[in-house]
Amino acid sequence: MAITSGETLSLNSLGSATGQTTKSLSAAKGNTTGPIAMSSFGIDEVGSISGYTYAVEGTSENYTLGFVGAGSNFSRISSRGANFTWSIPTQGGYLSLSTDSGATRTFSIGQMNPQTPVSQSALQSIVSHTIRVVFADGFNHHATNYNSNRDKVVYSVDSYDGNSTALCLKSDTLVTLSDGSSMQIGDLEEGMKLKGYSLTGLNSSMNMMEWNSSELSPEEVEVNVVNVVFSFAERAYNINNGEIIATAEHPLVVKDSNDVFKFKTVHSVVVGDSLIKGDGSSVLVESIVVEEGTIEIVSLDVDGPDTYLANGYITHNKGGDTHSDLPAPGAPTSLAYTSVNGENKNITWVAPASTGTTGITAYDIQVDNNSDFSSPNLNFSEYSTTTLNIVALPTGTYYARVRAIDHGLKSNWTSTLTISHTQGIGQ
Repeated sequence: MAITSGETLSLNSLGSATGQTTKSLSAAKGNTTGPIAMSSFGIDEVGSISGYTYAVEGTSENYTLGFVGAGSNFSRISSRGANFTWSIPTQGGYLSLSTDSGATRTFSIGQMNPQTPVSQSALQSIVSHTIRVVFADGFNHHATNYNSNRDKVVYSVDSYDGNSTALCLKSDTLVTLSDGSSMQIGDLEEGMKLKGYSLTGLNSSMNMMEWNSSELSPEEVEVNVVNVVFSFAERAYNINNGEIIATAEHPLVVKDSNDVFKFKTVHSVVVGDSLIKGDGSSVLVESIVVEEGTIEIVSLDVDGPDTYLANGYITHNKGGDTHSDLPAPGAPTSLAYTSVNGENKNITWVAPASTGTTGITAYDIQVDNNSDFSSPNLNFSEYSTTTLNIVALPTGTYYARVRAIDHGLKSNWTSTLTISHTQGIGQ
């Protein structure tokens, strides 16, 4: 710990910082074992807040204030909630303070939208928040950034498909324990130890999605299971017929077609990439299939280099410093009132480009004799084709509009089409 000229360390202030009424070094430390230096409770600098930038709705995430030059007994100060003031000065409406344990604070992310494809009509945009902490223990006045705002921008992320934790593996995925044995990820418990891997050029301060290397040289390390979260997803990606089954944003180490090692989220992996095993060997990705249907998934949080083995392949920890999600589709185009062979009176349209992988799944269609669509004469939900026959409607002026549905996400309505309709055949 660096003390500048004129600075002093107060035993009375140390007692307050550690929550002790008895003003002594042994009371501050909590025991009398070994030598006790007052400077061992000090720091050089209050650092930044660590934690995931993107937090998925319906979950909780931990954020921790870091310190530079912390002495061996500083934990007696950093674990005391009274030394920290956490707040959310910019609140987007979904983030709230939860568990307080001093330098680490748990934030809860509320539900942003209904959580089923049927009830959720649109994917909500990410919502920005600022979380803030001020450290002031009354003892470390000399430290840089003491009693100053330390801020981090965090985004709440809407997950439309019922998957409350975005980076997940199927529950029967095998992970490798530190002793070399395997266990299904769904059977893991917090505190268990796994095989993890330190990768060339990757460190904890980096955004893992920005890391790449022409060399890998994985070095085996032991990592601890910090958190295990169970959830369900309505869709998963199946790579190489079950080699990996995971949700879209789960990150894997791959070697791309240019022989560059990097992390790719599962939905970004392409045929021709290679998955990387713990010994550095690679397996070519030959097939990727998107599977619809509810599956149980598990999101794993480990410490250290934030890596572990999933079915023998190097994968990354849960959480996100990047985010992308399936956006809502564009509106249909070319909405028209057509006559086929002078008989059938049809409304037709052209499907928009799909943002998903299996195309537009359905349409909503409204036809009304009121331009505000307040009482539709025809009102179809989850309609499956791009042609609607309205020959049975009475003669009159009608208004029509259509919107597309892609995996439960609905587009904007088309511009309103005005129709002068004549009932009957051959008109």
